Amino acid sequence: MILFMSEMKEKILKVSAQIIAHEGLRMFTAKRVGEKLEVSDSAIFKHFPSMDSVAEEVVRKYGSEWLRRIEEVLHKGVGALEKIELILEAQADLAEETKGVVPLLFFELLRSGNRKVKRSVFELLRIYLKRVREVAEEGVKKGELRRGIDPEEVGFAIVGFVQGEILKWFVKGRKGKVVKGRKTVKELLLEGLRA
Repeated sequence: MILFMSEMKEKILKVSAQIIAHEGLRMFTAKRVGEKLEVSDSAIFKHFPSMDSVAEEVVRKYGSEWLRRIEEVLHKGVGALEKIELILEAQADLAEETKGVVPLLFFELLRSGNRKVKRSVFELLRIYLKRVREVAEEGVKKGELRRGIDPEEVGFAIVGFVQGEILKWFVKGRKGKVVKGRKTVKELLLEGLRA
């Protein structure tokens, strides 16, 4: 089957993201990507000049989708607690759709030797944490969220809950839904924040 260049590029990005998130950076090689796609490793370099450029594009692709979903939530005319619930839902949906690639991909890439990739991931996390912090601060100010919470920790808690669900999915053999405990996770987080 002959694929158009952009189709093959998309497949390379998807498989690369899966390898990085599920198998680790050490397995992220042109040979491994080629094996998964059933093409030669040199075929990868017809679309990307290096594996670093593949990693950079993976961060751009998945990072922009991650932030797009959060921005979408922030523009809804709802209170802070509901925004946090919707952010958690958006994170869980993306984890489900990508089979755990997001957020695992970002944390795996933070360990890479590629400074450009690390800076991109740090910037994504900085934007994400800033947006969630602003929602939490608004919620505390309006009395919707309890006083004394660290607004920045809310963002980390959401990512942590989703990562916990992904870890559970891995431990149980990667079968079924990735985020099975969505209802419990939401209750734990939201009840802990509620004023």
